[in-house]
Amino acid sequence: MIGAVAGGVVGLLGRVLKLGKNVSVALVTVAALSSSMGWRAYQQRRPVDYDSMVETLIANESSGGLDRYLRQWALATKDHPEIRQWFEVTPTMNRQERQQQSIQLAQAGLRRLSDRVLIQRAEALSLIVDLADEKDCAAFGRGNVTDAGLNRIFSLMDDETLGRISVIAASALAAELRQSPLSRQAMTSDVAQAFVEISIRVGNQDTQRLANNLQRMNTLADEEACWTTRILYKQIATLRGRNQDALALALVSN
Repeated sequence: MIGAVAGGVVGLLGRVLKLGKNVSVALVTVAALSSSMGWRAYQQRRPVDYDSMVETLIANESSGGLDRYLRQWALATKDHPEIRQWFEVTPTMNRQERQQQSIQLAQAGLRRLSDRVLIQRAEALSLIVDLADEKDCAAFGRGNVTDAGLNRIFSLMDDETLGRISVIAASALAAELRQSPLSRQAMTSDVAQAFVEISIRVGNQDTQRLANNLQRMNTLADEEACWTTRILYKQIATLRGRNQDALALALVSN
């Protein structure tokens, strides 16, 4: 029974394991944080240069979750000269273009990060959905959490945790800018094997429930969508060895 259900669920993973990848703001880039006071202040600065961006974001003393995240992200970018160089070689890029390109670059860059860092990202995703209330958790799982929802979630996190998340985001952007290390993709066979382990861990009933829910996340009640999101990320975050590596990579694979 478990093997049969797991086999059916594996066919959905190409779409479903992007729960949260769609929410690229949270763990990839600051691009869409238009509601943040620090980001709005940065947008008012001309020209759009790296130093003024970092200065503005760090100087913002707001206690809001997004603003605190942005401060950490700005600090994290200082460890990556590629990001400064990107600003310098694209002086005519307008804000909207830079936002869009930063999302694309950082999403692609996640596939260049090590297994260890991708596991840290999976653990962060699990923490995010655990801290979120039911409505925000469900929205995160569907890939349509709002800036306000992210602000509420980030407001529950300490600066150390936000710092770890921001380091992953900055590292992904920098990795894609320098085109190194090599980009990777999850193997379907590895993902299938990992999900068999999850199925054994959660049992027949919850495996079937998970399989059914993953096919209709957009129509589920918030309570059920949140349950699905939390159990999926919790299992990925608590696996070990090759199976965890496979699913952490699957979260960022095409």
